[in-house]
Amino acid sequence: MPSIAAFLSFACIMSFTPGPNNIMALSCASTYGLRKSLRFCFGVLLGVLGIMAACALFGATLFRFLPDVEPAMRAVGAAYILWMAFGIWRSKAGDEESRFAPTNGIVSGILLQLFNPKGMLYGMTAFSSFVLPYYDSFMPLAVSVAVLSLVAYVGACSWALFGAVFRRFLQSHHAAANAVMALLLVWCAVSLYV
Repeated sequence: MPSIAAFLSFACIMSFTPGPNNIMALSCASTYGLRKSLRFCFGVLLGVLGIMAACALFGATLFRFLPDVEPAMRAVGAAYILWMAFGIWRSKAGDEESRFAPTNGIVSGILLQLFNPKGMLYGMTAFSSFVLPYYDSFMPLAVSVAVLSLVAYVGACSWALFGAVFRRFLQSHHAAANAVMALLLVWCAVSLYV
C-alpha cells in the first residue's frame, strides 16, 4: 500500500511547479484579471479530469503503447506550447483584442491538456506508481482521479491569483513579464527533448 503523503506530495509538486497550465493561468490573470482567468482554470480542471480518467482506465495499455505514441505526442505538445509562447510574446500592453485571446477560455484550458506532456506524465506516473499496483477497484481509481484533478486545479488557480495580485506590476512591466512567461513556455517545450 502506497503512502498517502507521498501520493499527495507528488501531486502538489507536479501541480504547483511551473508548467504550461500554471504559466498560462498567470498570463491570463495578469491580462484579464482573476475572474476571467478562472474560466481558463476551470477548463484546466475539466481537461485534467479527462486525462486522469484516461490514465486510470487505460494505464496499463498506455504504457504498452507509449513508445509508439510518445514521440508524436511530444512533438505536438511542444508545438502547441511554442504557439502559446509566441502569442504571449507578441502581445502588446493594453491591446486585449490582439492579445492571445484563446488563452482565457474554458475550451483553451481543456485543449491544453490534450497536448500537455507534463499533465500526461503526471497522470501516468501517479497511477503507475501510487494507484494501479495497489488498487484495482473502481472507487480508489475514481478518488485518485478526483484528488489529482483538484490539486491541479488549485495549482492553476494559485498561479492565476499570483497573476491577479501582481497585475499592476506585470502590466507596468508588460514586455519583460511577457518575455519571461514566453521563455518559461519555451523552456517547457525544450525540456520535452532534454
